[in-house]
Amino acid sequence: MISIAELRETLALVIYNKYFEFFMMSIIILSALLVGIDTFELDPFYQESIFILDQMITIIFVMEIIMRITSYEKPLEFFKDGWNIFDFVIVTASLIPIDGNESTIARLLRIFRILRLITILPELKEILNALFRSAKSIGYVLLLMFIIFYIYAVMGNIFFAGLPSGSWNDLGVALLTLFQIMTFEGWTDIMAESMEVYPTSWIFYVTFIVLTAYTFLNMIIGIIIETLNQEHKQDELIEAENEKELLKELVAQNRLLIQKVEHLEEVMEEKKVSVIFRDKK
Repeated sequence: MISIAELRETLALVIYNKYFEFFMMSIIILSALLVGIDTFELDPFYQESIFILDQMITIIFVMEIIMRITSYEKPLEFFKDGWNIFDFVIVTASLIPIDGNESTIARLLRIFRILRLITILPELKEILNALFRSAKSIGYVLLLMFIIFYIYAVMGNIFFAGLPSGSWNDLGVALLTLFQIMTFEGWTDIMAESMEVYPTSWIFYVTFIVLTAYTFLNMIIGIIIETLNQEHKQDELIEAENEKELLKELVAQNRLLIQKVEHLEEVMEEKKVSVIFRDKK
């Protein structure tokens, strides 16, 4: 009969097998596709088929989570990893039945199951970890950007409040207008309207675009890229440290093996000498 320890080892081998990961990735993608297909008007037969497939996918997700929890010596250690909690919450949320008054919420929660790809693909994890690590620096840049937005919104209200379009009538509308300008959506029409009354108002728009669309957004991109580079360097250092430890262990084992061989040779030599001495007698 298989022991609990052997069961854990077997489950760990299955869970971290690349074929099993590929299978789970396929199931996650299939789940997302089913949610998308269900948005169309389909024949009742196909709707029933999608419902059955969705139930089967939910069962597979639940079984996979149970296997992962069971693979730990102490099941509560599973919840020490934030990504494991992320997976557990998504799978638990998908257990809400689609039929009933909560069907809309259930369908909405099921589309989030595609986010489980993040926990399977290490590259996506690295990107999100970089975003989380750079959140503080990005927050300061966004704060500075908001200050610039606020200043230009007030200036726009003071200068262009009387324009027919009403794009600068109050602070809220002015902020929305500035966001539209930053995204380059019809900003030339807004500028042309103000230039009919204030010919030099192009300075206002050009300086705002340079500060926000080119400077601050590039700063945010630069922060994320720098954090990603640091993540890669840290991973390389950890990998190099692990290789050093492994090399040290191999060297130590080699030395121990050499000592055993030398000791064995000494014993064999002593036995040989004793045999020769006995034969001479």
